Amino acid sequence: MTRRVLIALDGSELAEQVVPHLLRFIAPDRTELLMMTALSSSIFPLFRNAIRSPTSEQIALFNKGKAYEQVQALTQQLNETGFRVKSEVLSGAPAESILRLAEETNVDLIAMSTHGRTGLGLALLGSVADEVVCNARAPIFLVPPKAVVKPGALPRTIFLPLDGTPIAETAIPAACQFAQSTNAVIHLVRVVEPHDLEGGPKNKSASLTSIDSDYAREQPIIRQAVCYLKRIQLRLQLAGIASRYQISVGAPAETITCTARTENADLIVMSTRGRTGVERKVYGSVVSQVISNAIWPMLIMRGKVTVGACERDVNAAPETSYSC
Repeated sequence: MTRRVLIALDGSELAEQVVPHLLRFIAPDRTELLMMTALSSSIFPLFRNAIRSPTSEQIALFNKGKAYEQVQALTQQLNETGFRVKSEVLSGAPAESILRLAEETNVDLIAMSTHGRTGLGLALLGSVADEVVCNARAPIFLVPPKAVVKPGALPRTIFLPLDGTPIAETAIPAACQFAQSTNAVIHLVRVVEPHDLEGGPKNKSASLTSIDSDYAREQPIIRQAVCYLKRIQLRLQLAGIASRYQISVGAPAETITCTARTENADLIVMSTRGRTGVERKVYGSVVSQVISNAIWPMLIMRGKVTVGACERDVNAAPETSYSC
């Protein structure tokens, strides 16, 4: 259960858009909200055409006032809807402040927008979201700039792409939790790349429903994918969660995005490796490509803990990882 959510803001309207998306998935009687904004102490090139540039102290005061007003206004609105809300305005590097506060308050979820900017054009949520996703222990409820709010409608479909790897399977418990709290259906998807097929289409995307059934039965990787998703579907059924599955052929990011759009997804749940031996960020991976084209919120978590979602065939064909 999501008992405590940290909402990261920056004083901008874009960052504030995370709130209506989040409210579709949580309930006032079960969830406490912690609103926060972090102000960087860096001096930015503001008012370039002005005769006199503002001092760093003036910039800090302006930004702090704007951020404080946003946090307080949202706090009041959410209090009126029945939520218990606390607020924090912190100084320091935004990503570090978000991660530190999340640890100190033991939140179950961090909610934030991507590519947010302050009224003065200072980048805050974008590269910051990158760093938070790659380092946070709690899952991240991430709202891309193109995400469209569906006001008043309960979530119906939670989209869960899986590739057969333990890293991808770490997203299953979070998807289950959100499905149980909203009574949404989990739509399981396994994407098979064309080059993994034997004598099949090499340069196009196709759903399994558009692939000849005899041909599909002759494909080992597709048979393995069907068995894999059926085993996970059985686990979901035993947990009382409705689900359906689909096998698609194509480039992973493009196929995930197109299928989610066709199925009218309300939320996409995926995992990322976060930082590995060398410093790597979520952008540039399949996950990041999905984020950049998504018109839905996404639930992202670091895939650090192996979750035994099913038994895997040790002789199975190589899988395509959706992690960064």
